[in-house]
Amino acid sequence: MTTYVISGDNILNFNDFTLGPNLIKAITEMGFEEPSDIQQLAIPVLMEETRDFVGQAQTGTGKTAAFALPLLQHIEGYKGKVKALVLAPTRELANQVCTEIDKLSKYSNVKTLAIYGGTSYDKQKLGLKRKKPGIVVGTPGRVIDLIKQKVLDLSELEYVVLDEADEMLNMGFFEDVQTILSGILQEKRMWMFSATMPTPILNLIKRDFKNPSIVKVKKETLSNANIEQIYYIVKKRNFNEALGRLLKVEEEFYGIIFCRTRMETKELAEYLLREGHFVETLHGELGQAQRDLAMSRFKSRKTKIMVCTDVAARGIDVNELTHVINYGLPQDCESYVHRIGRTGRAGSKGISITLTDPREKSRLGRIEKITKSKIELKKLPTVKDLKRGMVVSELEKMSNIANVLFEKGHDFKLDNNFDLFQEGFGPLPKEDVLKVLFTYAFNKDLKRLDEMGAIDDQDAMKKERSKGREQGRRDRGDKSEGGRRGARVIKTGHVRLFMNMGKDDGLNLMSLLDDLSTQSKCQKRMISNIDMKAKFSFLEVPERYGDVFLRKKMKVKNRLVRFEVSH
Repeated sequence: MTTYVISGDNILNFNDFTLGPNLIKAITEMGFEEPSDIQQLAIPVLMEETRDFVGQAQTGTGKTAAFALPLLQHIEGYKGKVKALVLAPTRELANQVCTEIDKLSKYSNVKTLAIYGGTSYDKQKLGLKRKKPGIVVGTPGRVIDLIKQKVLDLSELEYVVLDEADEMLNMGFFEDVQTILSGILQEKRMWMFSATMPTPILNLIKRDFKNPSIVKVKKETLSNANIEQIYYIVKKRNFNEALGRLLKVEEEFYGIIFCRTRMETKELAEYLLREGHFVETLHGELGQAQRDLAMSRFKSRKTKIMVCTDVAARGIDVNELTHVINYGLPQDCESYVHRIGRTGRAGSKGISITLTDPREKSRLGRIEKITKSKIELKKLPTVKDLKRGMVVSELEKMSNIANVLFEKGHDFKLDNNFDLFQEGFGPLPKEDVLKVLFTYAFNKDLKRLDEMGAIDDQDAMKKERSKGREQGRRDRGDKSEGGRRGARVIKTGHVRLFMNMGKDDGLNLMSLLDDLSTQSKCQKRMISNIDMKAKFSFLEVPERYGDVFLRKKMKVKNRLVRFEVSH
């Protein structure tokens, strides 16, 4: 096993690699100049060696081209059955990878096809039959389905690429990945790319990879230096108001707002629409046509705000994003890095904003420590600034209308009812007319701002500054408060847990309770507030059973399940 590490100091040109002229031509047209860190290390290794390969680098670092270019070089000129299979965790990422490979293979004869759930089987079957792709990019579930239907023929497969392997693990697809690998009987080269290396992935490498070359991109920070990271301490009930205030003052906003759940995504989008913002939503339960339409509108900037869950974090490939907003902290540090990695790309500057409840503040400290980056505490715009901004904004709109209608010598085209409007003011002097109009236009919003006042949690800010270290120690692992993963004890004396199985896995309430109660020795009546989603579930157990669920290997419907604390 050979390990290579790069610090980001090696500068090469794509012409320095032994790539064919067709690939160099496509790269040049795409505007690539110098390869990224992972490309500098991975491409030469994948071009020359016949061993398996593992690449570790964060999202947004150019991993697709790192494996796609050598792959295209190796199978150039081949026509026939599928030669390479790329597995991706989400439909968005599968589409993104397929599109990227299509661009790189523009002058080659290699065809690529994406297959994933949520869209017609017939269309994908027809694509396999007519297009005869050399590379198939797919999500694990749909790949298994098409293999079982004997539509996807992998009898001549030579390469398997696991893209974003840690995300496939997090989303509960790892058993499907192992099923696919166990069914491929012929010799093959295994390539894996992952941002992190949790134990199940390390075990897979030991079991299925043959003396792999391992490439790690080592930088001073896990997060992009081009990203300004900011956070605001706001009580959860005021998140919407805080977000609305920020959107009023953030200039040239074109970004993504990440939520934890589908319901939270829908509710936030509805709030923003009521506030006059045009938004798109993206989450796991949208149909493929809805996803494609939302992404098309967002990429073309017809809509400048995308509200989504983490399911979309790996599948949005837009370089010009100015902002990423975390509507509450994500489940873990890796998700935070993946989220903010959507901005500050291709050398541009980006802003990451996190809204955090006072109770979650200490988790930000752990993220800072792991990413070796500073997240700056800031205050929300003051009521005074917001009120002034509101009036200035409306005056600018009126001024623009006046400039168009008067400076260009254009007369007002007024409806006949203007006379009625004019008569309504009677003999009022100009100052009184302005007061009436000002009251009509602004008083409702100005009064609301006065009543709400500042919504930053100033007490929490002071407390966190003085007691942050003590709080961090409590959250990090005192077993008496919920176990090694920093369980937060809720007021009822229970711990809320995330489980990586849901309704799509055939879960039902009775069998779930039977399996969990038998293995944990926790009585069924004590397992409460069960919320089963499509791909995952939430539940609450008494505090004293928290460690049992977090540490013990348990199976549900004969499948190993993973529990995490839901903060």
